[in-house]
Amino acid sequence: MTKDKVKAKWAVAKRLVEITQAEYASHNVEAQAIKFVKTKLQIAIYYLSQLDEHDSNYTMPFTGNQMKQALKAPITKQNVKDAADWCHQCRLIRDKACTNWNYEEATA
Repeated sequence: MTKDKVKAKWAVAKRLVEITQAEYASHNVEAQAIKFVKTKLQIAIYYLSQLDEHDSNYTMPFTGNQMKQALKAPITKQNVKDAADWCHQCRLIRDKACTNWNYEEATA
């Protein structure tokens, strides 16, 4: 999949997990939790987009609805745990797949 197609595929998810200026500036417990969840989901999306760039087959460790639910306030300990688990699962999927990737630049 081309980088442009990958960007288009993940654009909505990336917007969902953007940390707003208000969240970034806030230092209360809820803001810390939402920043943690969003950061973990950003990393997971990065790993999944890498898989797409290399046309790797994979099974999503979470659904869009699960992601939206994890981002709903108030953030619970379970939301934090889920986001961390999904990020870790995505990394493992990426690490397993990347052993087969060709990193050589295509020549004209």
